Amino acid sequence: MGRLRIVLMGLCVWMAALAACGEDTADEPAADDAQPSLAQELGLTLYSGAITPIEEDVDDNTTTYTFDPEEGPICMRGDPYRMSVRERDSEDLVIFLQGGGACLSEFCLAVTKAPAGIPGVDILRPDLPENPVADWDVVYLPYCDGSFFAGDVSIDDNLNGNGTRHHRGLANLTAALEVSLQHFPNPRRILLAGSSGGAYGMMLGGPLVRHYYPDAELVMMADSGIGLGRHNEPEFIQGVLEEFNMLRFLPKDCPQCQSNGHLTGVVGYFLEREPDVRIGLYSAWYDAILARTFFQRPSDNFADGLDEQTERLHQAHPERFRRFINDGIQHTSLLGDATGIIGTDLGAVEVPPDTLTDLISGELVIGGINTTEIDGLTMATWLSALIEGDLDVWVDVQQERGPSPD
Repeated sequence: MGRLRIVLMGLCVWMAALAACGEDTADEPAADDAQPSLAQELGLTLYSGAITPIEEDVDDNTTTYTFDPEEGPICMRGDPYRMSVRERDSEDLVIFLQGGGACLSEFCLAVTKAPAGIPGVDILRPDLPENPVADWDVVYLPYCDGSFFAGDVSIDDNLNGNGTRHHRGLANLTAALEVSLQHFPNPRRILLAGSSGGAYGMMLGGPLVRHYYPDAELVMMADSGIGLGRHNEPEFIQGVLEEFNMLRFLPKDCPQCQSNGHLTGVVGYFLEREPDVRIGLYSAWYDAILARTFFQRPSDNFADGLDEQTERLHQAHPERFRRFINDGIQHTSLLGDATGIIGTDLGAVEVPPDTLTDLISGELVIGGINTTEIDGLTMATWLSALIEGDLDVWVDVQQERGPSPD
């Protein structure tokens, strides 16, 4: 796709809610007789309509875009933000949020650059027969902001001697969705999926995707991360929200959005507002990356929080929120290898030396859609049933919780 086409399309569909010239654009106020979207209510449309992409061709059906940092999108240490699209002549669209840690003053493990192109992880492989979205159009968002695709602040604390931290996840997410709307204005179905930090990004990413695509069928898959924090320690998640300047984006009428140290109530709030959305969750009872690396708490503490918080969501929405939880320490199920978390450029990963040793020694266990299974039910089959709405196969399934590995 050439630059001229982008300009012409921008005149007609840039931020168009229904992808047609002359209609209200996404950044404009809602019409008097229309209700504002949840994203508008929460202030998540802050950067809508204010970002212009710069095209970089990669190959015949994949295009990468770079953005001007002056307009908002930027990686954590100042590198430009990039994202990519792959066109497959499909009616369906997968929007995938990359994983890659988080960077807090207390602990920083994060990817700091956004590469061009689309990685060959399982969920994005067009050549993997078991991949239920193999022939779908793709919007791929690298994760390099260290703030769950939701931060909106720069912090000049020279953490680790690396200068300013630019937590501009909301601008990065918005920029990618505006390009998505240009390429794919009217998808029939959307799978919004994210792994690790990308799964946390779905908490506020879900309302923003719905804002851009109000009429598409929306299904979401959270791969290891759905707003969990330190169980019974609400001050931790409060500190994360304040440091990333995210507190203002939580619903004011949602006292349950911060519950017992977690943000899973945000997911419940979204399900209440969007009665047609289905959400699947993958986790392991003792996910070592979340429990021991990020939260720095005993594995049982993480498992207790996972059980309590996800059971609450499932009980409230039994046919629209279901879990796939296996035993052990595995982190993620959609990727197949660690490039889906840390990328291929190890120089773009900011990580404490002692933590790097733990990861190399076996803490980072990455599953794939064929290798992650419970009693013969693979993630590939379960994910396909989630997408198709087959409630007999998309079951709420959990392996028995074994002894803590600690």
